[in-house]
Amino acid sequence: MDQDFWCEVNPQAADARSRGLLRPQPGDLPDLLGGWCGPRPLRISGGGTSSRAAATGQWTLDLRGSLKQIVWNPDDQTVRFGAGCRMGEVLEALLPHGRTIPAGLSGRPGSGYVLTGGMGPLSRRLGLAVDQVLAFSGVWGGGQPFALSRDLNQGMAEWRGLCGAAPFLGVVSELVLTTHPLEPLWIERSGGGPDQLVDRMAAAEAADSDRSLQWHWGADAELQFLWVSGAEQQGLERIDGLHQLPSLAPSPPGSPRLHGEVVGLLGGAGAEKWRPLVAGLRTLMAQRPHAGCNVACQQLGGATSRIPVETTSFVHRDAVWKPWITAVWPAGDLDARQKSLAWLEQVWQLLNPVCPGVHLAQIHDHLPFHHEELEQAFGAWLPRLRSLKARLDPEGNLPTL
Repeated sequence: MDQDFWCEVNPQAADARSRGLLRPQPGDLPDLLGGWCGPRPLRISGGGTSSRAAATGQWTLDLRGSLKQIVWNPDDQTVRFGAGCRMGEVLEALLPHGRTIPAGLSGRPGSGYVLTGGMGPLSRRLGLAVDQVLAFSGVWGGGQPFALSRDLNQGMAEWRGLCGAAPFLGVVSELVLTTHPLEPLWIERSGGGPDQLVDRMAAAEAADSDRSLQWHWGADAELQFLWVSGAEQQGLERIDGLHQLPSLAPSPPGSPRLHGEVVGLLGGAGAEKWRPLVAGLRTLMAQRPHAGCNVACQQLGGATSRIPVETTSFVHRDAVWKPWITAVWPAGDLDARQKSLAWLEQVWQLLNPVCPGVHLAQIHDHLPFHHEELEQAFGAWLPRLRSLKARLDPEGNLPTL
């Protein structure tokens, strides 16, 4: 294995006993997938932040070698980039042109950030990252090449499937996204106790779509809040764009080698519905099996709600809050792993009444709640999505639905 690869991916993926890496050129993908007879499913690594970028006994398609190109088109102000690029690299490439895309809180994720939805501080104003996609190209799981554009294919099931569920259907090699003017942002960072959480969420719901709230709860008695605004406000810190966004939370303490899993939830407006849950959250935070276990959240709504549900595989267009739960444990400690995952499910159960949806930004087909996640992520669209997969990936070369 290439140590340069492993040092960049998610530590849990890095420590997996993978069969090895496949680094095909784009032209090799149809034959590779069409003739694949090795262990299934194949794993995909673009940004490498997913725990399933590599898995024991399976092969990983590493897209970051031959699919790193980024091309700016001044005529229509779009950006075309390979699926091996991280979002931070795309943001940096757009800086000289005074343009940006609605990336997330970190520049580390790769194209999977876009392909699974893509939420960030600008989502309320500009929409999800997947809503900016103008064209996809790649290879379906069965080996057939595809090249789809919004203008020609938006009404097709294949387009809808790629917009939010692509990792189950095919290997996207290249994307074209619309870009937006790079404008300064104003941020406010502050701490606060759990008793302030609901009031701050209510204030965020009342704010216009140019302003969004992100919060992180990593200790029993302390939360970190981050406001991001596109309008200048006195007393707020100015940054030049998302590429300068500060970290929402510090790195987890403890062992230098940590494994973890993340589950993202989705729920509608109504901050007051959270108030009865705060005491339970406080108790669970006090009972964290590892200091790195945490709950964080970001605000949606505005532009994300104006896209028709049937347009993409992101069916939770009424979502206003996306909390995500992170379970962490020392690498190799199976008892700690079990306790941290049990803690994650306890927090999930507590939040389920206010956040019944799932944002499937990471695939958990190795965990017992995978099918529950699929149901909560895709809802009534799931049966048709499964039919689409059966046609486009008949041998199950990619993760199962």
